[in-house]
Amino acid sequence: MEITSVINEAVTTISELDKKRKILSEKLLPLTKLNLLESGSPELAEEKLIIPVEKSSLNCKIAGVDSGFIDKDLFALDLVLIRAVGAVFNYKKEKLAKADYFPSFYAFPEPSLSKAGLEADEFQCSKSIQRLIKEVETAKALIEKFSPEFCFLDGSIVPQYADKPRNESGIKSDYHEMLKQFQSLYKIAEKNDCELVGCVEDSRGSRFRQILQEQLLSNQKNLSWQLEGCYDAILLDYLLKPGERSFAFNYTASTKEHPILMDFDEKWSKSVRAFYLKPVSFDRPLRVEFLHQNGESISKHASKVASMVFAQSCMHREYAYPSILIEADLHAKLHSQEIEIVYDKILNKLNKGFKLRLRRDSRPF
Repeated sequence: MEITSVINEAVTTISELDKKRKILSEKLLPLTKLNLLESGSPELAEEKLIIPVEKSSLNCKIAGVDSGFIDKDLFALDLVLIRAVGAVFNYKKEKLAKADYFPSFYAFPEPSLSKAGLEADEFQCSKSIQRLIKEVETAKALIEKFSPEFCFLDGSIVPQYADKPRNESGIKSDYHEMLKQFQSLYKIAEKNDCELVGCVEDSRGSRFRQILQEQLLSNQKNLSWQLEGCYDAILLDYLLKPGERSFAFNYTASTKEHPILMDFDEKWSKSVRAFYLKPVSFDRPLRVEFLHQNGESISKHASKVASMVFAQSCMHREYAYPSILIEADLHAKLHSQEIEIVYDKILNKLNKGFKLRLRRDSRPF
């Protein structure tokens, strides 16, 4: 197929999908009038499908943690550099009074070597696990040192399916260490009365859509079928207005069947909640995750979290993401020059006879 044909097909397909989703969203509007609590379903814990959000007054201390990594293939081993950085914003009367950074404004990344003999999929998994452990350790130390009211994490507050190695993998122990660190973070946040919030920049989740299909559209098969293949963020982009959120829902329908949460302590596996928030007009809704314990009002809790995320994510009309996480990302981001420094030092200390460079990096022509 010629490139022109591919471009034209892509444009046509995207335009048609946009029209269909607008029509579909109009068909779903009657659902916004329902009292969801009348269904009696545990999946529908709030009264309305769509809930307005008030912007929080910024008069507190909030933190954000992000991490970055870069790797270099040493043929027999793999070198990985990881940098996790936390930013802390102290607001006074709606103004940023002070900014702190942990462990520092600039920190050289932490180097590590992969275990010998890892297969390609294991190495990819290992890198992700190492990065997450470092990020969680940084978040724990930051919370204990600065005592923020909110601590934002870049991404989910739960490891992803891709972070789980095969049962017979040599990095299985690293996986269990990661789970231990995550649950330790939850405990430290709870102990320090710190709200842990995960923000997923480009979510491909479909949990909200599944709840609609199973709980609200079970008797409307034709309409339910039209939702197939539609991600939550895309669907809700048509339903939500700026300053609105979806109802909060359980992270998964069954924690015992979820590949990651099945390995968590039940206290934490059953406490993970999520909702979608639309902070600005010209960007898609943001997926927000938090921990909610039974006994407190889910509506009040979700609205409290949404209120702070809204205040942090409405600075630019075309980019909805918490400013504290943008700041953390700028300090955590790694550049190729940083790993080349370490790589060159390794080369200088080795005998020239070592064939360390990969063939693709050493072509003579």
